[in-house]
Order: sequence, then C-alpha cells, then structure tokens
Amino acid sequence: MSRFRLEYEKVSLSLKQPFTISRGTKSEVNNVIVRLSADGVTGVGEAAPNSRYDEDAEKVANFLEALPNSFFDDISHPNQLNELLDEVATRNSVPSVQSGKAAVEMAWLDWYAQNQGQPLWKLWNAPTTRGPQTSYTIGLDEIDIMQQKVQDAREFPIYKVKLGTGRDKAIIRGIREVTDKPIRVDANEGWASVEEASQMIRFLADHNIELVEQPLPASRFEDLVKLKKESVLPLCADESFIGDESLEEIAQAFDIINIKLMKIGSMTKARNVITKARKLGLKIMIGCMIESSVANTAGAILALWADYADLDGHILIKEDPYQGVMLDEYKHLIVSERTGLGVVNR
Repeated sequence: MSRFRLEYEKVSLSLKQPFTISRGTKSEVNNVIVRLSADGVTGVGEAAPNSRYDEDAEKVANFLEALPNSFFDDISHPNQLNELLDEVATRNSVPSVQSGKAAVEMAWLDWYAQNQGQPLWKLWNAPTTRGPQTSYTIGLDEIDIMQQKVQDAREFPIYKVKLGTGRDKAIIRGIREVTDKPIRVDANEGWASVEEASQMIRFLADHNIELVEQPLPASRFEDLVKLKKESVLPLCADESFIGDESLEEIAQAFDIINIKLMKIGSMTKARNVITKARKLGLKIMIGCMIESSVANTAGAILALWADYADLDGHILIKEDPYQGVMLDEYKHLIVSERTGLGVVNR
C-alpha cells in the first residue's frame, strides 16, 4: 500500500467584482485544491483551469482520478514529476491537463520541502525573499466604474488595464483622469490587425504605458513579428507562450514572456524556461489566473527570479481560504519563512 494519499476538492471562488476581459465576463471561478499527505505531512496545490486552454474543473478531476495510488512512491526529485504525469495521462487515455499537473507538482513540492524542514525558496537557493511589485488588474467595464476600481485600489503602484475593445482610447483617457501611475495594458488578443495594434501602441506610448501584453491573437505569429519591429513599447507574450513554444521564435515577436503556472504546468519547468529565456534576452513576468493564495504563493516563489509580477488573483476574490504570499507597503511580493510553499489555512 502506498504511504501517500492524494485528495482533491472542487472549490468555487467568488470575485469581489465581475471580471471582464475581451473574451468574456466571470463572477466566480471553479478551481481544484489538491492535498498530498504522507509521513504526517500534507502538501497543498491548486489548479485554476481556464477555458481559453480547454480546461475546466471536471477535466482536472478526471486527470487526478487517473493517478494510481502508488504514483508518488518512486519519485525522489521534482524533475521526474512532469514527465511521469504525462505518461500516466497517456496510459489512461486521459487528457493531460496543465493546471492539474501544476497542482499535483505544487502539492508534492510543498510536501517535500516541509519534509525537509525548509521553505521551498531556500531549497531552490532563491536570490532574495522579496519579489517585484505586483500590478493590480482593472477589468473591462463602463469607464466610470473602471475609474472607481482604480481609485479603490489606490494603494497599488502599478495597474494592469484590460483592453481589446472598440473604446480602448476612451478607457485609457478616462483612467488617466484619475491616476498618473504606471499602467501595463493587456489586450488579450483583442486587436484585429498590425495596423490597429501599431496605432494603438503609439497612442498608449503617449499615456505613460509601460508595456503591452498580447496585442494580437497567438495564431498570428508573422504579424506579431512585424508588430514588434514597429512597436515603440515592449511587447509581452501571454497566450502566445504556453510553455513548449520555441523561445527563439518567441523572442522574434516579444520582449517579455508571461509565465503562468496554469499554462506551463510545472514550477520546475518554469524555472528552466526562465534560465533559457534570459539567455535569449527575454524578460520575465510571472502571471496568474484567478487563484487563491495557494497558487499565487507558488507563483511568487518563481517571481523571485522575475522582472515583473502580475500576481493579484488572490486579491480579486472575496474570501481567500489560504494565506501565504505577502505584500509589503510598496506591494512587493514577500515569500514566507514557513516550510514548504509557506501556505496555511486562513
């Protein structure tokens, strides 16, 4: 009999306000909390599946159910997990769900580091315990409501503003009426052509915009390459970078990659990607879906090696059931001295 016990729980996380991007609106998300127990220690992980990548909580559950009881018994190093999880999915004819893989690895890493009596960041020799400042996301809405959202989040030094609509210029002008703080723009694939994107970027450059995330659909690689040559602002890959794309090609179209655990499926894989991306001159952003402090704490550990952070998912929900990553007065991410990921029940 395996000494490990894997359990999971589907959880609905309600948002403080409806969250709208160019693809739609949500008022709650259905995530999956994973717990891995052995030797009196329990590690926790979280899956935040996203429909953009054809994932949902039911697919995560099916993936977890396919894992045999003995799966964890022969794992001694985290580098083994990602490949073995894919093998299990193939053997059981179950789709390999990236967010589910991320949750399982997260739980194992939390368990492993707790068992070693160390914080994970310390085992990984992190250069610091203080990450970048996180941005705070302003979802699409009526302009006066978006203005109010900015004012309600006045303690944050950087905003990420969702665009990709026919009224983007009016939105930016409206937000600039209430704040002069730096803004990062995320179009979520919402602009239709190189011409439209290039024109919008020139407009944004005149309004103290720091960078532009995913201006065109990920399927339009050649257009993205052309746009980078014309762009006066740095471009960040989100939907264009899931995790297995050629970083050499990504570097032709973008200046920054947004690594999200729910896309890439693995903290250890993300660390390897960060190392390779830096050699190619790419900067790193660590982002998130709508997540609790479980997944956002895992993201914060990765952000210790990053240039930018967009880890506000746990701030956008009404009742975060966990606590882990902290923010200092300047909204820099601070990881915990607790063992494992540093996550505890609230």
